[in-house]
Amino acid sequence: MKKIINLGFFAIALFFSTQSISAQERVEDVAKLEVAKLSEAVQLTGDQQRTLFRVYVAKESGYAKQIKGKDLNNPDVANAKTAIDATFEKELKAVLTADQFKKYQTIKQ
Repeated sequence: MKKIINLGFFAIALFFSTQSISAQERVEDVAKLEVAKLSEAVQLTGDQQRTLFRVYVAKESGYAKQIKGKDLNNPDVANAKTAIDATFEKELKAVLTADQFKKYQTIKQ
């Protein structure tokens, strides 16, 4: 009987850990898709793609932790979004060349 209960708890723990892994994959999937779109538009180098992937993962992780599912009219949430976006733009500008950044801005609009 004890083994069955332990097995049940183990199965439940395994189920919950799988859900958290799926959430991480989604952030990485979004980042991969965004980098692929940007790479196609502005012809990124391999190094730029790798760096921007990390930048996009950081942005999406920040959104997931601080913004998603919350009211954007809340000043704290709005400030967090502004801070995440500002950091993203700063890092993006540091990675891209001036010409690539101009292309990015025209695409973004």
